[in-house]
Amino acid sequence: MNTQCLVIGDLNIDLILNRIEGFPKIDHEIIAEDYDVVIGGSGGIFTAVLSMLGIKTAIISTIGNDMFGKSLTSKLKENNASVSRLIINEKEKTGITIYLSYDSGKSQTSSVKLIKNLKFNDFTLKDLSSIEHVHFSSYYVMDSLRESYVEIIKKIKSQSKEITFSMDTNDDPSNEWKRKIYKIFDHIDILFLNKREALNISREQNIKKAISRLSRYVEKVVIKAGKEGYFAKIDGKDYRGFCQNKKNKNFLDSTGAGDNFDAAFIFGFLNNIETSKTLRFADYCAEKSVEYSGGVGNIKKFKIIKGHPIYNSLKKGDGKWD
Repeated sequence: MNTQCLVIGDLNIDLILNRIEGFPKIDHEIIAEDYDVVIGGSGGIFTAVLSMLGIKTAIISTIGNDMFGKSLTSKLKENNASVSRLIINEKEKTGITIYLSYDSGKSQTSSVKLIKNLKFNDFTLKDLSSIEHVHFSSYYVMDSLRESYVEIIKKIKSQSKEITFSMDTNDDPSNEWKRKIYKIFDHIDILFLNKREALNISREQNIKKAISRLSRYVEKVVIKAGKEGYFAKIDGKDYRGFCQNKKNKNFLDSTGAGDNFDAAFIFGFLNNIETSKTLRFADYCAEKSVEYSGGVGNIKKFKIIKGHPIYNSLKKGDGKWD
């Protein structure tokens, strides 16, 4: 199957500790009942989830030629994602993030030097004839790529003006939230943020004002708000959705829930699903994600997701939705 979506962003191993007794303290040990070693990085999770939903996706990122790097390659293949554009570094270690996952949220510590050093001249943008969409992840982590996004977009558009673009900024570890990012907004079609990111980037005090400001630059803005659901302004129309599982029934781990939302939204977008249905399906995927460890989850999760009425409304053979 030809690659339809290209991701440019972060990929690392996630080590996730679940069912933890208490919070960490210096010189004090706490116990986690379980752990998982899974595909991590916003870009990595998005790539695997979108591929499992049926949109063949490749990721441009960099990993080491080590145990974790080989594990990522294997896991991406298992999730039907393309690894043909991965950059293997023989000298540096594959990035890793350690998550402490609680019902109320999560704490994370990352070592992602390799990802931070990825530069535009480290990869090529060839053979894009089948690409319909490009997704950028973790803008604030991609230190060496940060000044090149507009150039990358223009390079891709020079090959095909039909390709659309989305971005999930993710968190800014420096907490600076510099406004240089607005230069990119003028060149993308879809912007994904969580509530905290939206307020910090827009410099506004509430979601209504934040989404109003951001939609001046991007036609489709989606703000994910966890148990509060989602807010969106798409092509001038406002949308508001609410979480169906406010009590976090069957909750296990929130890692990557937002990336599941992004991937499901792009799935709907590329398949021409009506916007309100796309948003509802994306929210459903995000809520289902928290019932599984890691952002990608497992085959059982996708069997359940593919049983959703919106997913099943796809007419076989013509690629259109009811």
